[in-house]
Amino acid sequence: MSTKQEKEVKELALLNREAARPKPAHYMMFIMVVLTIIYIVDEITSNMNGAMQPYALFDLFHITSRDVNSPEYARAIDTVAPLTLASNFLLIITPFYKALSDRYGRRLFLTLNTIGMGVGMCVVMTSNSVAQYILGMLLMMFFTPNDMQVLYILETAPKEKRATFAFLSKAIALLSVSLIGVLSHLFLKEDVPSSWKMVYLIPVIVALVIGFGSYFFVRETPVFLDQRRAWLMLSPEERAAREEEDKKNKTSENGGVFKAIRYIFVNRQLRWIFIAGYIFFATTVYTSYYATVMEGAMTTAQVATALVVYPFFNGIATFLSGVLSDKLGRKKVCLVLGSTTILGLLLFVLSCRLGWGPLAAGIFYGISIGGLWSMSDTLILTMPAESTPSGMRSSVMGTISVMIGSGMFLGNIIFIICQNFIAMDVLFLIICVPFMALSLLILMLKVKETKDIDLEDVTADTFR
Repeated sequence: MSTKQEKEVKELALLNREAARPKPAHYMMFIMVVLTIIYIVDEITSNMNGAMQPYALFDLFHITSRDVNSPEYARAIDTVAPLTLASNFLLIITPFYKALSDRYGRRLFLTLNTIGMGVGMCVVMTSNSVAQYILGMLLMMFFTPNDMQVLYILETAPKEKRATFAFLSKAIALLSVSLIGVLSHLFLKEDVPSSWKMVYLIPVIVALVIGFGSYFFVRETPVFLDQRRAWLMLSPEERAAREEEDKKNKTSENGGVFKAIRYIFVNRQLRWIFIAGYIFFATTVYTSYYATVMEGAMTTAQVATALVVYPFFNGIATFLSGVLSDKLGRKKVCLVLGSTTILGLLLFVLSCRLGWGPLAAGIFYGISIGGLWSMSDTLILTMPAESTPSGMRSSVMGTISVMIGSGMFLGNIIFIICQNFIAMDVLFLIICVPFMALSLLILMLKVKETKDIDLEDVTADTFR
Protein backbone atom coordinates (compact mmCIF):
# COMPACT_ATOMS: atom_id res chain seq x y z
CA MET A 1 0.00 0.00 0.00
CA SER A 2 1.42 3.38 -1.03
CA THR A 3 1.93 6.27 1.37
CA LYS A 4 -0.97 8.12 -0.25
CA GLN A 5 -3.27 5.14 0.19
CA GLU A 6 -2.26 4.78 3.84
CA LYS A 7 -3.08 8.44 4.45
CA GLU A 8 -6.46 8.03 2.76
CA VAL A 9 -7.27 4.95 4.86
CA LYS A 10 -6.48 6.90 8.04
CA GLU A 11 -8.49 9.90 6.80
CA LEU A 12 -11.48 7.70 5.96
CA ALA A 13 -11.36 6.07 9.39
CA LEU A 14 -11.27 9.49 11.03
CA LEU A 15 -14.18 10.77 8.94
CA ASN A 16 -16.18 7.60 9.65
CA ARG A 17 -15.71 8.11 13.38
CA GLU A 18 -16.78 11.74 13.02
CA ALA A 19 -19.88 10.75 11.04
CA ALA A 20 -20.79 8.00 13.54
CA ARG A 21 -20.65 10.31 16.56
CA PRO A 22 -24.19 10.97 17.80
CA LYS A 23 -25.24 14.60 17.58
CA PRO A 24 -26.12 16.27 20.87
CA ALA A 25 -29.74 17.15 21.55
CA HIS A 26 -30.80 20.36 19.85
CA TYR A 27 -27.57 20.35 17.84
CA MET A 28 -28.97 22.63 15.14
CA MET A 29 -29.82 25.27 17.73
CA PHE A 30 -26.38 24.91 19.32
CA ILE A 31 -24.48 25.20 16.06
CA MET A 32 -26.55 28.20 15.02
CA VAL A 33 -25.61 29.99 18.25
CA VAL A 34 -21.91 29.33 17.74
CA LEU A 35 -22.01 30.29 14.06
CA THR A 36 -23.96 33.45 14.87
CA ILE A 37 -21.27 34.53 17.34
CA ILE A 38 -18.68 33.97 14.61
CA TYR A 39 -20.90 35.92 12.23
CA ILE A 40 -20.92 38.77 14.77
CA VAL A 41 -17.12 38.84 14.68
CA ASP A 42 -17.22 38.84 10.87
CA GLU A 43 -19.67 41.73 10.63
CA ILE A 44 -17.90 43.89 13.21
CA THR A 45 -14.61 43.26 11.40
CA SER A 46 -16.21 44.19 8.07
CA ASN A 47 -17.71 47.43 9.40
CA MET A 48 -15.06 48.64 11.84
CA ASN A 49 -12.64 50.28 9.42
CA GLY A 50 -15.37 52.14 7.56
CA ALA A 51 -16.77 53.52 10.82
CA MET A 52 -13.36 54.53 12.19
CA GLN A 53 -11.86 55.80 8.94
CA PRO A 54 -12.17 59.58 9.54
CA TYR A 55 -10.68 59.34 13.02
CA ALA A 56 -7.87 57.03 11.93
CA LEU A 57 -6.95 59.42 9.11
CA PHE A 58 -7.12 62.45 11.44
CA ASP A 59 -4.64 60.68 13.72
CA LEU A 60 -2.27 59.02 11.25
CA PHE A 61 -2.06 62.06 8.94
CA HIS A 62 -2.00 64.57 11.83
CA ILE A 63 -5.02 66.54 10.58
CA THR A 64 -5.52 68.87 13.53
CA SER A 65 -8.56 70.61 12.03
CA ARG A 66 -10.50 67.28 12.09
CA ASP A 67 -12.38 68.56 9.06
CA VAL A 68 -13.34 65.99 6.42
CA ASN A 69 -13.86 68.79 3.92
CA SER A 70 -10.32 70.11 4.32
CA PRO A 71 -7.65 69.77 1.60
CA GLU A 72 -5.54 67.74 4.07
CA TYR A 73 -8.28 65.15 4.43
CA ALA A 74 -8.78 64.95 0.66
CA ARG A 75 -5.04 64.31 0.30
CA ALA A 76 -5.25 61.60 2.96
CA ILE A 77 -8.05 59.91 1.02
CA ASP A 78 -5.99 60.25 -2.16
CA THR A 79 -3.14 58.44 -0.38
CA VAL A 80 -5.06 55.68 1.39
CA ALA A 81 -7.66 54.83 -1.26
CA PRO A 82 -5.21 53.85 -4.02
CA LEU A 83 -3.09 51.85 -1.55
CA THR A 84 -6.17 50.03 -0.32
CA LEU A 85 -7.29 49.43 -3.89
CA ALA A 86 -3.85 48.13 -4.91
CA SER A 87 -3.74 45.83 -1.88
CA ASN A 88 -6.85 44.09 -3.17
CA PHE A 89 -4.73 42.47 -5.86
CA LEU A 90 -3.26 40.31 -3.11
CA LEU A 91 -6.71 38.88 -2.58
CA ILE A 92 -6.22 36.68 -5.62
CA ILE A 93 -4.80 34.14 -3.18
CA THR A 94 -8.10 34.03 -1.27
CA PRO A 95 -9.76 31.38 -3.46
CA PHE A 96 -6.66 29.16 -3.18
CA TYR A 97 -6.99 29.41 0.58
CA LYS A 98 -10.74 28.77 0.66
CA ALA A 99 -10.48 25.90 -1.82
CA LEU A 100 -8.46 23.98 0.74
CA SER A 101 -11.65 23.47 2.75
CA ASP A 102 -12.91 21.20 -0.05
CA ARG A 103 -9.98 18.93 0.80
CA TYR A 104 -9.38 19.40 4.52
CA GLY A 105 -12.88 20.25 5.74
CA ARG A 106 -14.78 23.33 6.84
CA ARG A 107 -14.05 23.33 10.58
CA LEU A 108 -10.32 24.11 10.40
CA PHE A 109 -10.89 27.09 8.14
CA LEU A 110 -13.76 28.40 10.23
CA THR A 111 -11.27 28.62 13.10
CA LEU A 112 -8.48 30.15 11.00
CA ASN A 113 -10.81 32.79 9.52
CA THR A 114 -12.06 33.94 12.91
CA ILE A 115 -8.59 34.14 14.44
CA GLY A 116 -7.32 35.92 11.32
CA MET A 117 -9.96 38.62 11.63
CA GLY A 118 -8.94 39.20 15.24
CA VAL A 119 -5.28 39.47 14.28
CA GLY A 120 -6.12 41.94 11.50
CA MET A 121 -8.05 44.20 13.86
CA CYS A 122 -5.19 43.98 16.35
CA VAL A 123 -2.71 45.17 13.72
CA VAL A 124 -4.94 48.15 12.87
CA MET A 125 -5.50 48.93 16.55
CA THR A 126 -1.79 49.10 17.28
CA SER A 127 -0.82 50.99 14.11
CA ASN A 128 1.28 54.13 14.36
CA SER A 129 1.90 54.44 10.63
CA VAL A 130 -0.13 54.39 7.44
CA ALA A 131 1.77 51.29 6.27
CA GLN A 132 0.77 49.28 9.35
CA TYR A 133 -2.80 50.53 9.09
CA ILE A 134 -2.98 49.33 5.47
CA LEU A 135 -1.44 45.98 6.47
CA GLY A 136 -4.10 45.46 9.13
CA MET A 137 -6.85 46.40 6.67
CA LEU A 138 -5.39 43.91 4.21
CA LEU A 139 -5.55 41.10 6.76
CA MET A 140 -9.14 41.99 7.60
CA MET A 141 -10.08 42.13 3.91
CA PHE A 142 -8.42 38.76 3.32
CA PHE A 143 -10.34 36.85 5.98
CA THR A 144 -13.79 38.49 5.94
CA PRO A 145 -14.83 37.51 2.36
CA ASN A 146 -14.41 33.77 3.04
CA ASP A 147 -17.70 33.56 5.00
CA MET A 148 -17.10 29.98 6.12
CA GLN A 149 -19.93 30.34 8.64
CA VAL A 150 -22.34 30.87 5.73
CA LEU A 151 -21.16 27.67 4.03
CA TYR A 152 -21.63 25.88 7.36
CA ILE A 153 -25.25 27.03 7.57
CA LEU A 154 -25.98 26.19 3.93
CA GLU A 155 -24.57 22.67 4.37
CA THR A 156 -26.30 22.04 7.72
CA ALA A 157 -29.75 23.68 7.58
CA PRO A 158 -32.82 22.03 5.96
CA LYS A 159 -32.98 22.95 2.29
CA GLU A 160 -36.34 24.74 2.60
CA LYS A 161 -34.95 26.97 5.36
CA ARG A 162 -31.41 27.61 4.13
CA ALA A 163 -31.84 31.30 3.32
CA THR A 164 -33.97 31.93 6.42
CA PHE A 165 -31.35 30.41 8.73
CA ALA A 166 -28.47 32.17 6.97
CA PHE A 167 -30.11 35.59 6.94
CA LEU A 168 -31.45 35.23 10.51
CA SER A 169 -27.91 34.55 11.71
CA LYS A 170 -26.63 37.49 9.71
CA ALA A 171 -29.42 39.77 10.94
CA ILE A 172 -28.48 39.06 14.55
CA ALA A 173 -24.82 39.67 13.70
CA LEU A 174 -25.69 42.95 12.02
CA LEU A 175 -27.55 44.15 15.10
CA SER A 176 -24.31 43.64 17.01
CA VAL A 177 -22.59 46.17 14.73
CA SER A 178 -24.35 48.80 16.83
CA LEU A 179 -21.70 47.96 19.41
CA ILE A 180 -19.27 49.95 17.27
CA GLY A 181 -21.38 53.03 18.00
CA VAL A 182 -21.60 52.12 21.69
CA LEU A 183 -17.83 51.62 21.89
CA SER A 184 -17.35 54.92 20.03
CA HIS A 185 -19.43 56.70 22.68
CA LEU A 186 -17.31 55.08 25.39
CA PHE A 187 -13.81 55.51 23.98
CA LEU A 188 -13.77 58.07 21.15
CA LYS A 189 -12.60 61.51 22.34
CA GLU A 190 -12.22 64.47 19.99
CA ASP A 191 -9.32 65.85 22.05
CA VAL A 192 -7.43 62.50 22.02
CA PRO A 193 -6.45 61.75 18.40
CA SER A 194 -5.48 58.11 19.08
CA SER A 195 -8.63 57.25 21.06
CA TRP A 196 -10.14 55.52 18.00
CA LYS A 197 -7.80 52.58 18.62
CA MET A 198 -9.55 51.62 21.85
CA VAL A 199 -12.77 50.99 19.91
CA TYR A 200 -11.05 47.88 18.47
CA LEU A 201 -9.97 46.38 21.82
CA ILE A 202 -13.07 44.36 22.84
CA PRO A 203 -13.77 43.06 19.31
CA VAL A 204 -10.15 41.84 19.08
CA ILE A 205 -10.47 39.91 22.35
CA VAL A 206 -13.81 38.35 21.38
CA ALA A 207 -12.53 37.33 17.92
CA LEU A 208 -9.48 35.56 19.31
CA VAL A 209 -11.39 33.77 22.08
CA ILE A 210 -14.27 32.53 19.91
CA GLY A 211 -11.83 31.68 17.11
CA PHE A 212 -9.81 29.30 19.26
CA GLY A 213 -12.96 27.97 20.94
CA SER A 214 -14.75 27.23 17.66
CA TYR A 215 -12.34 24.39 16.86
CA PHE A 216 -13.69 22.48 19.86
CA PHE A 217 -17.35 23.56 19.69
CA VAL A 218 -18.12 22.91 16.02
CA ARG A 219 -18.60 19.59 14.18
CA GLU A 220 -17.78 19.07 10.51
CA THR A 221 -20.67 19.70 8.10
CA PRO A 222 -22.64 16.58 7.03
CA VAL A 223 -22.47 17.50 3.34
CA PHE A 224 -18.65 17.62 3.42
CA LEU A 225 -18.43 14.37 5.40
CA ASP A 226 -20.68 12.53 2.94
CA GLN A 227 -18.92 13.90 -0.13
CA ARG A 228 -15.39 13.26 1.12
CA ARG A 229 -16.14 9.80 2.50
CA ALA A 230 -17.85 8.78 -0.74
CA TRP A 231 -14.76 9.80 -2.71
CA LEU A 232 -12.33 8.00 -0.40
CA MET A 233 -14.35 4.75 -0.60
CA LEU A 234 -14.11 4.60 -4.39
CA SER A 235 -11.78 2.05 -5.96
CA PRO A 236 -8.99 3.27 -8.31
CA GLU A 237 -11.08 2.15 -11.28
CA GLU A 238 -14.16 3.99 -10.01
CA ARG A 239 -12.11 7.13 -9.42
CA ALA A 240 -10.70 6.97 -12.93
CA ALA A 241 -14.21 6.68 -14.35
CA ARG A 242 -15.43 9.53 -12.14
CA GLU A 243 -12.48 11.74 -13.15
CA GLU A 244 -13.20 11.04 -16.81
CA GLU A 245 -16.81 12.10 -16.28
CA ASP A 246 -15.60 15.18 -14.37
CA LYS A 247 -13.37 16.19 -17.26
CA LYS A 248 -16.34 15.94 -19.57
CA ASN A 249 -18.45 18.17 -17.29
CA LYS A 250 -15.54 20.42 -16.18
CA THR A 251 -16.13 19.47 -12.52
CA SER A 252 -13.98 17.84 -9.85
CA GLU A 253 -14.53 15.88 -6.65
CA ASN A 254 -11.48 17.58 -5.12
CA GLY A 255 -12.14 21.18 -6.06
CA GLY A 256 -9.27 23.58 -6.71
CA VAL A 257 -9.07 27.17 -7.88
CA PHE A 258 -8.17 26.61 -11.51
CA LYS A 259 -10.80 23.90 -11.83
CA ALA A 260 -13.28 26.30 -10.25
CA ILE A 261 -12.38 29.11 -12.66
CA ARG A 262 -12.82 26.81 -15.64
CA TYR A 263 -16.11 25.53 -14.30
CA ILE A 264 -17.45 29.05 -13.66
CA PHE A 265 -16.83 30.06 -17.25
CA VAL A 266 -18.05 26.89 -18.96
CA ASN A 267 -21.17 26.60 -16.80
CA ARG A 268 -23.81 28.98 -18.16
CA GLN A 269 -25.52 29.53 -14.81
CA LEU A 270 -22.35 30.44 -12.91
CA ARG A 271 -21.01 32.52 -15.79
CA TRP A 272 -24.04 34.84 -15.74
CA ILE A 273 -24.06 34.96 -11.93
CA PHE A 274 -20.45 36.14 -12.12
CA ILE A 275 -21.22 38.83 -14.74
CA ALA A 276 -24.22 40.16 -12.80
CA GLY A 277 -22.28 40.07 -9.54
CA TYR A 278 -19.21 41.79 -10.98
CA ILE A 279 -21.28 44.72 -12.22
CA PHE A 280 -23.22 44.82 -8.94
CA PHE A 281 -20.08 45.07 -6.83
CA ALA A 282 -19.16 48.42 -8.35
CA THR A 283 -22.10 49.82 -6.36
CA THR A 284 -20.54 48.90 -2.99
CA VAL A 285 -18.06 51.80 -3.02
CA TYR A 286 -20.16 53.98 -0.72
CA THR A 287 -19.85 51.54 2.20
CA SER A 288 -16.20 52.56 2.64
CA TYR A 289 -16.87 56.29 2.92
CA TYR A 290 -20.26 56.69 4.62
CA ALA A 291 -18.71 57.84 7.92
CA THR A 292 -16.90 60.63 6.07
CA VAL A 293 -20.22 61.90 4.69
CA MET A 294 -21.75 61.73 8.18
CA GLU A 295 -18.78 63.49 9.78
CA GLY A 296 -19.13 66.29 7.25
CA ALA A 297 -22.80 66.82 8.16
CA MET A 298 -22.88 66.10 11.91
CA THR A 299 -20.86 66.30 15.11
CA THR A 300 -18.73 63.36 16.26
CA ALA A 301 -21.32 62.54 18.95
CA GLN A 302 -24.13 62.55 16.38
CA VAL A 303 -22.11 60.27 14.11
CA ALA A 304 -21.67 57.87 17.03
CA THR A 305 -25.45 57.91 17.51
CA ALA A 306 -26.00 57.09 13.83
CA LEU A 307 -23.51 54.22 14.21
CA VAL A 308 -25.67 52.79 17.00
CA VAL A 309 -28.89 53.17 15.01
CA TYR A 310 -28.05 51.87 11.54
CA PRO A 311 -27.19 48.24 12.46
CA PHE A 312 -30.71 47.67 13.81
CA PHE A 313 -32.31 48.61 10.50
CA ASN A 314 -29.58 46.77 8.62
CA GLY A 315 -30.45 43.68 10.68
CA ILE A 316 -34.19 44.04 10.16
CA ALA A 317 -33.73 44.43 6.39
CA THR A 318 -31.40 41.42 6.34
CA PHE A 319 -33.76 39.15 8.27
CA LEU A 320 -36.68 40.07 6.02
CA SER A 321 -34.44 39.36 3.02
CA GLY A 322 -33.92 35.77 4.17
CA VAL A 323 -37.63 35.14 4.71
CA LEU A 324 -38.52 36.71 1.35
CA SER A 325 -35.75 34.79 -0.41
CA ASP A 326 -37.19 31.43 0.66
CA LYS A 327 -40.70 32.54 -0.28
CA LEU A 328 -40.17 34.57 -3.49
CA GLY A 329 -36.98 32.98 -4.78
CA ARG A 330 -33.47 34.34 -5.17
CA LYS A 331 -34.06 36.39 -8.33
CA LYS A 332 -37.20 38.21 -7.22
CA VAL A 333 -35.72 39.03 -3.83
CA CYS A 334 -32.68 40.59 -5.55
CA LEU A 335 -35.02 42.87 -7.48
CA VAL A 336 -36.60 43.96 -4.19
CA LEU A 337 -33.21 44.34 -2.49
CA GLY A 338 -31.62 46.34 -5.31
CA SER A 339 -34.52 48.79 -5.35
CA THR A 340 -34.36 49.11 -1.55
CA THR A 341 -30.63 49.80 -1.71
CA ILE A 342 -30.97 52.74 -4.09
CA LEU A 343 -33.99 54.25 -2.31
CA GLY A 344 -32.25 53.96 1.07
CA LEU A 345 -29.07 55.51 -0.29
CA LEU A 346 -30.98 58.45 -1.77
CA LEU A 347 -32.74 59.11 1.54
CA PHE A 348 -29.43 58.80 3.42
CA VAL A 349 -27.86 61.43 1.18
CA LEU A 350 -30.85 63.74 1.64
CA SER A 351 -30.84 63.25 5.42
CA CYS A 352 -27.21 64.38 5.60
CA ARG A 353 -27.64 67.27 3.17
CA LEU A 354 -30.89 68.57 4.66
CA GLY A 355 -29.96 68.09 8.30
CA TRP A 356 -32.57 65.49 9.22
CA GLY A 357 -30.34 64.34 12.08
CA PRO A 358 -28.45 61.17 13.11
CA LEU A 359 -31.56 59.01 13.58
CA ALA A 360 -32.74 59.53 10.02
CA ALA A 361 -29.22 59.12 8.64
CA GLY A 362 -28.74 55.89 10.60
CA ILE A 363 -32.13 54.47 9.63
CA PHE A 364 -31.76 55.13 5.90
CA TYR A 365 -28.12 54.02 5.73
CA GLY A 366 -29.02 50.82 7.59
CA ILE A 367 -31.89 50.04 5.23
CA SER A 368 -29.67 50.76 2.22
CA ILE A 369 -26.80 48.48 3.20
CA GLY A 370 -29.25 45.85 4.45
CA GLY A 371 -30.49 45.59 0.89
CA LEU A 372 -27.01 45.93 -0.60
CA TRP A 373 -25.23 43.22 1.40
CA SER A 374 -28.21 40.85 1.34
CA MET A 375 -28.16 41.04 -2.45
CA SER A 376 -24.39 40.58 -2.33
CA ASP A 377 -24.74 37.43 -0.22
CA THR A 378 -27.36 36.08 -2.62
CA LEU A 379 -25.12 36.68 -5.64
CA ILE A 380 -21.75 35.55 -4.27
CA LEU A 381 -22.78 32.94 -1.69
CA THR A 382 -26.30 31.52 -1.89
CA MET A 383 -26.80 31.21 -5.66
CA PRO A 384 -23.27 29.93 -6.44
CA ALA A 385 -23.58 27.38 -3.59
CA GLU A 386 -26.94 26.21 -4.93
CA SER A 387 -25.58 25.98 -8.48
CA THR A 388 -22.42 23.96 -7.78
CA PRO A 389 -21.73 20.24 -7.08
CA SER A 390 -20.65 19.47 -3.49
CA GLY A 391 -17.07 18.52 -4.37
CA MET A 392 -16.42 21.96 -5.86
CA ARG A 393 -18.74 24.09 -3.74
CA SER A 394 -16.20 25.75 -1.45
CA SER A 395 -13.72 26.20 -4.30
CA VAL A 396 -16.31 27.84 -6.53
CA MET A 397 -17.67 30.01 -3.71
CA GLY A 398 -14.19 31.22 -2.76
CA THR A 399 -13.16 31.80 -6.36
CA ILE A 400 -16.32 33.49 -7.58
CA SER A 401 -16.46 35.75 -4.52
CA VAL A 402 -13.04 37.15 -5.38
CA MET A 403 -13.87 37.37 -9.08
CA ILE A 404 -17.12 39.17 -8.33
CA GLY A 405 -15.50 41.26 -5.62
CA SER A 406 -13.00 42.58 -8.13
CA GLY A 407 -15.90 44.60 -9.51
CA MET A 408 -15.23 46.98 -6.64
CA PHE A 409 -12.17 48.16 -8.57
CA LEU A 410 -14.42 49.65 -11.20
CA GLY A 411 -16.45 51.59 -8.66
CA ASN A 412 -13.38 52.63 -6.68
CA ILE A 413 -11.47 53.87 -9.71
CA ILE A 414 -14.42 56.07 -10.70
CA PHE A 415 -14.67 57.27 -7.09
CA ILE A 416 -10.96 58.07 -6.67
CA ILE A 417 -10.89 60.09 -9.87
CA CYS A 418 -14.18 61.94 -9.36
CA GLN A 419 -14.17 62.63 -5.60
CA ASN A 420 -11.89 65.62 -6.19
CA PHE A 421 -14.51 67.23 -8.43
CA ILE A 422 -17.92 65.92 -7.34
CA ALA A 423 -19.43 65.93 -3.85
CA MET A 424 -18.91 62.51 -2.29
CA ASP A 425 -22.57 61.83 -1.48
CA VAL A 426 -23.73 62.79 -4.98
CA LEU A 427 -21.00 60.60 -6.43
CA PHE A 428 -22.42 57.64 -4.50
CA LEU A 429 -25.66 57.91 -6.45
CA ILE A 430 -23.93 58.55 -9.80
CA ILE A 431 -22.01 55.28 -9.41
CA CYS A 432 -24.66 53.11 -7.77
CA VAL A 433 -27.81 53.67 -9.80
CA PRO A 434 -26.66 52.61 -13.30
CA PHE A 435 -24.55 49.67 -12.15
CA MET A 436 -27.35 48.32 -9.95
CA ALA A 437 -29.87 48.59 -12.78
CA LEU A 438 -27.63 46.74 -15.25
CA SER A 439 -26.82 44.00 -12.74
CA LEU A 440 -30.50 43.37 -12.03
CA LEU A 441 -31.34 43.29 -15.73
CA ILE A 442 -28.76 40.55 -16.37
CA LEU A 443 -29.87 38.59 -13.32
CA MET A 444 -33.53 38.65 -14.34
CA LEU A 445 -32.90 37.66 -17.96
CA LYS A 446 -29.95 35.25 -17.83
CA VAL A 447 -29.83 33.45 -14.45
CA LYS A 448 -32.09 30.53 -13.48
CA GLU A 449 -33.81 30.31 -10.08
CA THR A 450 -32.05 28.15 -7.44
CA LYS A 451 -34.66 28.13 -4.66
CA ASP A 452 -35.31 24.70 -3.04
CA ILE A 453 -32.42 23.01 -4.84
CA ASP A 454 -31.12 19.90 -2.98
CA LEU A 455 -27.39 20.62 -2.53
CA GLU A 456 -26.43 16.95 -2.60
CA ASP A 457 -28.14 16.45 -5.98
CA VAL A 458 -26.60 19.38 -7.88
CA THR A 459 -24.64 18.32 -10.97
CA ALA A 460 -23.11 20.07 -13.98
CA ASP A 461 -26.36 19.40 -15.88
CA THR A 462 -28.76 20.83 -13.27
CA PHE A 463 -29.00 24.32 -14.80
CA ARG A 464 -28.37 23.59 -18.46
